[in-house]
Amino acid sequence: MRIGGVSAGSPASTVATGSSASQSASPTFSDMTPTEMESAREELTREGRITLHQSVQMALMDGYALQGVNGGRLVSGSTDMYTMIDEMISYQEKDGIGDVKDDIASLRSLRSVLQDYDQGVQDGSGTSTVA
Repeated sequence: MRIGGVSAGSPASTVATGSSASQSASPTFSDMTPTEMESAREELTREGRITLHQSVQMALMDGYALQGVNGGRLVSGSTDMYTMIDEMISYQEKDGIGDVKDDIASLRSLRSVLQDYDQGVQDGSGTSTVA
């Protein structure tokens, strides 16, 4: 998988930082920039690994769905997608309205897909163990 110009399959990809390039491990969903999250979200959606609903949830969490309002910055101020998902699950459990059960199940499923993806990156395959 390619994320923001970084090949997720190679353990030591060259990542552009500012005006220079440096050696860095592939980003995971616990340390991605908003741009990397957006690229990963688009690719996971294209590959059918996440649903459209989950894709929209990610876009809202990483801030890109609200780019015109907040300049594309992260809504929560965090670059840890897992923390953002956990906060959404916690919110749904306490104050959720509508189909809370399905929303929580969708968020947990999304978290699982991202964890499987990250495990694939760490293993060097860059692919998820999810079909």
